[in-house]
Amino acid sequence: MLSILRSLVQEVNSARDLQEALGIIVSRVQKAMGTEVCSVYLLDPASNRYILMATEGLYLQAVGQVSLAHSEGLVGLVGSREEPINLEDAPSHPRYRYFPETGEERFRSFLGVPIIHHRRVLGVLV
Repeated sequence: MLSILRSLVQEVNSARDLQEALGIIVSRVQKAMGTEVCSVYLLDPASNRYILMATEGLYLQAVGQVSLAHSEGLVGLVGSREEPINLEDAPSHPRYRYFPETGEERFRSFLGVPIIHHRRVLGVLV
């Protein structure tokens, strides 16, 4: 796993821009973890909303279109708690928020991990 992480960091460091870096992250994490989906929601400081910025497994047209308030849904819960949340049946959780435009109804489990830099939540890796 450590070699996978090293390789991921090298690829991200060589990315031309943020969008390419995020694409590398979701693609490589999805493959390394053997999951059907990996997505990144970044916190936009201007609107205080988490915006879906990259995905591997959800509908690509949802990127940049789906957003959640700072404390909304499971993504907001991960961000506000600043700790990972792992659920076997996400739709049964009271904080679950459904977005039909993502195609997420095909998936049940959820693992969200906060992206933190200098003690500040920048986003959530799902």
